[in-house]
Amino acid sequence: GINAEYMGPVLVVGVMDSVRQAFTLSDGQLRTIAGNMRAEMALGLGAEAAKSSLKMILTYVQHLPLGTEKGTFLAIDLGGSNFRVLSLALDGQGNSSITKEQKYSLTAEHMTSDAATLFGFIADCVLSFAPNAVGAAEPVPLGFTFSFPVHQTSINKGYLIAWTKGFSARDCEGNDVGALLQQALTDRNLNVSVSAIINDTVGTLMARALTDQKCFIGLIFGTGTNAAYYERTANIAKWDQPAGDGMVINMEWGGFGDHKTAVEGDSLLPWTLWDQIVDQLSLHPSKQIFEKMISGKYLGEIARVIAVDLAKKGQLFGGKISEKLNTVDGFESALLSAIVGDHSPELAETAAGLHKGLDVDASPADCAAVKEICELVSLRAAQLSAAATLAVIEQLGDKATKGTTVAVDGSVFLHHPTFRTHLQATLNSLKAAHVGAVCFEPSKDGSGRGAALVVAAACSH
Repeated sequence: GINAEYMGPVLVVGVMDSVRQAFTLSDGQLRTIAGNMRAEMALGLGAEAAKSSLKMILTYVQHLPLGTEKGTFLAIDLGGSNFRVLSLALDGQGNSSITKEQKYSLTAEHMTSDAATLFGFIADCVLSFAPNAVGAAEPVPLGFTFSFPVHQTSINKGYLIAWTKGFSARDCEGNDVGALLQQALTDRNLNVSVSAIINDTVGTLMARALTDQKCFIGLIFGTGTNAAYYERTANIAKWDQPAGDGMVINMEWGGFGDHKTAVEGDSLLPWTLWDQIVDQLSLHPSKQIFEKMISGKYLGEIARVIAVDLAKKGQLFGGKISEKLNTVDGFESALLSAIVGDHSPELAETAAGLHKGLDVDASPADCAAVKEICELVSLRAAQLSAAATLAVIEQLGDKATKGTTVAVDGSVFLHHPTFRTHLQATLNSLKAAHVGAVCFEPSKDGSGRGAALVVAAACSH
């Protein structure tokens, strides 16, 4: 009996070894990934941009705030069934304050109606929010954060490609959402000018850049992940009417590695067998490959797929697989975070979390194995994120020699117990000596304050 009991953990070590090996990346591997990312960036900015897995979207945001901007600016943040309107006051000394903010809810009827109804309702909310804008002598500039896929042709023109997230309002797809909103505002005699359409990643950069002149990069590490940075005009070959010093590029870096995964043997990322399973079980297979390795939506899922594999081989949970454990997305990333942060004796908190969240009875040895899986998945996410960030910092060129601040938002960065520390440490060990210090700093409310700041910077130039 003693022998059989003793066999358990020893066997776990065997399979855990292959997980350890697959999820521990050397600095050399990470530098290669950074090089691949830079090559895809260059391709995405060039004449043959469609060949890149990075969209490298032109945002037409050409000015970062300098801190000298002055006045009151409005912002609308629409990314789902709730939206916000806010007003931001800038004093010209780099100080900003939200003078008023209001949340509104869209009904299913608004979301599935038509352009006139949807944008009419949003404009009605602006009317109740800022009644003094009616017939105002000077137009009030407004920034519009619109978190849906758009094809942008100028700073305030963006054509909706396709609705997502339960929206299906007619007469919107293929049309300029800036013009639709502007029309609804004008119909209500509101002297409000839709001056910019932005996405939240661009806003994250702007919100930090107001008070930090070394900030040229904005990142999101939350449910999803993305990056935006200030690129020099000379590097943007696909921009048909280049003007000024540069422009903020929305990388859509979650798609890095799409079309070039391990199946073809020409992978830009160290894709494992488990990643392949996560991808196959996901809503959109072979899309957003990089995001599926690092973002909050998928970290728990990667851990789940590894745990199921171990349990099937009889090396975890006594070979028992509960219904919840066998369900896609059953292992929430919040649970993964809690397990990584568990320092209780015999990992009692992990055992309780696994029981409550996944309906599994975990021995102390099981808990130790699950904790290690969660730590490895989390460490790899931070390492890959650091490699991708390195690519963007190197792309900045001379701007990075005196040091850079990277503005970051998102639940994984803000709340995961080790992600931020590993991200910073990995970047420090990867970067070349001539690159100045790189600091990852939180940036609040890119989708609200950030949108107002895009408008403020554009107006003051």
